[in-house]
Amino acid sequence: MEQRHIPQQALEYLTHCLRHAVSNGQYLTPALLEEAIAAYSAEHPQQAIQIQH
Repeated sequence: MEQRHIPQQALEYLTHCLRHAVSNGQYLTPALLEEAIAAYSAEHPQQAIQIQH
């Protein structure tokens, strides 16, 4: 199994986005996580997170 390091700043951003979505009544889904990752990667291109399917 391959391990990847996700920067602390990225984890904090994703946690914030997902908590906000859940507090607004959204279900936590893979699509919601992918949207949060895409938003983070757009705002921080030098630290973009790769999604593997």
